[in-house]
Amino acid sequence: MNVAVIGLGNAGATLHLPALAAMRDIDVVGAVDLDATRREQAKAKFRVPVFARVDELFASARPDVVCIGTPPGSHAALCLQSLEAGAHVLCEKPFVSSIAQADMVLAAARAAGRRVALNHEFREMPVFKAVRDAVSSGATGGLNFAQVWQQIDLPPSAETGWRGDMRQRTLYEAGVHFVDFLMALFGERPRAVQAWTSTGGVCDGATDAVALLTMEFSRGRLATVTQNRLGKGESQYFEVRADTDRASFRASFGGRARISAGLFRSPRPHVRVEYGIAGLAWKEVGATRSMLARNPKAPNMVATRDVFERSLVAFRDGTEPPASGEFAREVMTVIVAAYHSAATGRRLTIDDALVAELRDVHLG
Repeated sequence: MNVAVIGLGNAGATLHLPALAAMRDIDVVGAVDLDATRREQAKAKFRVPVFARVDELFASARPDVVCIGTPPGSHAALCLQSLEAGAHVLCEKPFVSSIAQADMVLAAARAAGRRVALNHEFREMPVFKAVRDAVSSGATGGLNFAQVWQQIDLPPSAETGWRGDMRQRTLYEAGVHFVDFLMALFGERPRAVQAWTSTGGVCDGATDAVALLTMEFSRGRLATVTQNRLGKGESQYFEVRADTDRASFRASFGGRARISAGLFRSPRPHVRVEYGIAGLAWKEVGATRSMLARNPKAPNMVATRDVFERSLVAFRDGTEPPASGEFAREVMTVIVAAYHSAATGRRLTIDDALVAELRDVHLG
């Protein structure tokens, strides 16, 4: 398949092009970026044709698939332009800026006979996939409760570039991975949400340096997302705990090497060795742990390659990609509802009436 890449920033240069370079039967027929330095770097490292404008790309090449890795405010227009040119779309998260934009893109895809997929790569990393697989197997009973949390030192004043210009970014731009993971874990969209966002008192305005979200799923099951970007302790970028009837499953993103011995919140002594170059997943029953998976080096790129490979097969065969545009639209709906809940101080039931009310609300 012929593939083009739009956007050569962090996503395009460190995820998309390296992932495509490692795939068989793929020809990268063009890469687009406004920045001349980025274009020259991509041309030299990956030996791909480069263009300054999207219309130049489509005038010179006929890609079967376009990978979009630009800032989210440009996603809708670039998706529409790519679909009009006859290409399937692989878009970076977050999908678009509103539910209305998502509907517009998906309608254009149906009219063109093409598909849209998202690079929600975190849920496909070995450690997070291991938790999903363990829960979905049903071997330890049903899923009852799940938590996802992030604690890093990245206050609003430290954000640069287009992220620094966003007023809604913690839950929208990074939290999209957490909402996507929990929806994939539970296998459904939540019935209701309640959220709170805060500056943490460190700046004026409506930035969401701290975000708390509760999601209510069927049968009264709950999940929580906690994002604290003012944390001065140990950095925890993506942590998961999922509790079933008879076990608890944990995943931790990031490298660790740890040897511990003694008592730790348990009456039984232990000796434990933990090593994971980019993350671990394990099963807990009481104080007993068993390893499930480890992330490889460059886990984001490796997971992106997996998403791309499976999405391209789905485009070719007419099957379902790992994270479809339709699923991403549901994730967008939850995040829009979460911000509305935080603004109004209300628990919100996600139904057709609420979606219609929030359809034109733009994030970012």
